[in-house]
Amino acid sequence: MAKVRKQSKQAKRNTSASASKSFRWRKSYNWVFLLLPLGLGGFYLSQLEQILPIRTIQLSGSFKNLDQQEVESTLQQYLGQGFFSFDIHHLQQTLHDDSWTQLVSVRRIWPDKLRIAIEEKKPVARWDEQHLLSDSASVYRADTGAFSHLPIVHAANHPPAWALQQFYRLQARFNAVDERLMALQVDSRGALDVELINGLKIKLGRKDIDHKIDRLVSIYMQQILPRRGQIQRLDLRYSNGFAVAWKKEALQGSDIVSIWSNGNV
Repeated sequence: MAKVRKQSKQAKRNTSASASKSFRWRKSYNWVFLLLPLGLGGFYLSQLEQILPIRTIQLSGSFKNLDQQEVESTLQQYLGQGFFSFDIHHLQQTLHDDSWTQLVSVRRIWPDKLRIAIEEKKPVARWDEQHLLSDSASVYRADTGAFSHLPIVHAANHPPAWALQQFYRLQARFNAVDERLMALQVDSRGALDVELINGLKIKLGRKDIDHKIDRLVSIYMQQILPRRGQIQRLDLRYSNGFAVAWKKEALQGSDIVSIWSNGNV
């Protein structure tokens, strides 16, 4: 009886091993059945490249400063490339290489068209003699000669976004006296200098900027504007008043004082 039981256990082990082997084979076949459609699909797509070339490229954008002919010349090389295989990221990067490009959108339109939209940077200020500042606070190289009408906004050790924000904030303050800013310069120490469109230069320093502007605005129309032709520069860095740098012709034969305090303006 013991011998019969031993043979029965051996038979069970053989049966289990056979079932396990069969299971492994089924798993292998399952992978084959999964990979086969993928392989056939890839082959099919590779053949489609021969019969689905890009035939039309639709381009849209403002092109005020971007060279449209140069962009179209760049896109010409993509005509005839495969609808699926062409490198869309490479195309976007190529179009972004132009310093005037802000955003690029590339879409495939079945079965043979590309739709490309380009958004230009919008300059709002000159950063220096070789760079402009966009409305999104991007500093980019450009021919600034054609943009002399734009104000100068520059900060030595501050982000462009911060400098642009300060410019807009100060411009809002000077709107109260109907004056426009033509320049905002921030030096390496963080001191602010501004210039109005009428040529008046104003030194604001680093601290209490809002208080200094309030003080100037409160007397600007009555005390500063009538003397505007005689004043070269205002220095608001004083705690109790501000200094006035008069033009040379205004000082000839005159006893004008160089500092106005809160009590005598």
